Amino acid sequence: MPSTRFGSTRRAWLTAFLGTYILLQFGWWAWLLIDLQSQIPEFEGATTPFWTTPTTMVIGEGLVFLFILAWGFGVIWRGIQQEQVHAQKERQFLLAVTHELKTPISAVRLAIDTLQKHKVDEKTSRQFLAEAQAGTQRLEQQVENILQSNRLVFSQHLSLESFDAEEVMNDAIRRHQIGRFQEREINFEHHGAPEGLMQGDADALTLAWGNLIENALKYSPNDTHVKVTMTWKADHLVCQFDDGGPGIPPSSRKSVLEQFERVGNPHELHTEGTGLGLYLADQIIGMHKGSLEIGSSSRGGCLISTTIPLTA
Repeated sequence: MPSTRFGSTRRAWLTAFLGTYILLQFGWWAWLLIDLQSQIPEFEGATTPFWTTPTTMVIGEGLVFLFILAWGFGVIWRGIQQEQVHAQKERQFLLAVTHELKTPISAVRLAIDTLQKHKVDEKTSRQFLAEAQAGTQRLEQQVENILQSNRLVFSQHLSLESFDAEEVMNDAIRRHQIGRFQEREINFEHHGAPEGLMQGDADALTLAWGNLIENALKYSPNDTHVKVTMTWKADHLVCQFDDGGPGIPPSSRKSVLEQFERVGNPHELHTEGTGLGLYLADQIIGMHKGSLEIGSSSRGGCLISTTIPLTA
């Protein structure tokens, strides 16, 4: 396949080889021109200004050419390096997505097969049904993340509708209190009184806030609770997600908002994820003319705050 034969690494080496070849050829022709003009009789003994001599002109034009050539190859080289980094992130994303999708599918299949092939009591049956429900919920969440990411890439606009923000937040919390997180405690507090309904995309905000809740649940100990706070201000809504976990280092707080980016070495991470959760949350909040900030909580963990203007 062409993409395999001429990968980004080979293109980088090819660019370096061509650049070196051009520079060597240019130096060779410059030397020939200078040597040739010294052999022309009309220039022998001529008294012309230094800046108008053929040698000076060749050197001057050569320096301009070298500068433009170096700048052009620098731009190409940086582009190749960025492409390599992005390609590596995409490969990691595909591996993570494959694992993320296979896990809930396997759980659903196991639960259904068990119920079909074995006679179980009512309590066990409810347990398997709950596991199947959690698996389908997890699968739906991952598919929605991928679809929303694709929608943002193609710059499609969010739909505008009136909705109850507290109801959207409660829905996002309910979606994550099943399966492996069903025993986890999520404390939801709200301060202030809303003045009517918000304007925006309720489904997109459910996904964004849900990703932040899931992120808090995944990266915090099982014996700690996640605290969600919704505060109504005069002209904006502030939502905070306090996980009580290890937190995100200040040096990584900007990079984790990039697509496919995760904290730490992907090969050493023990927590599942695709690197889309925080990216999508940040993009969706931004499309509502709001902002997402990552800080440290008083419990020592990560505190993520989203601020959305009520007139978005």
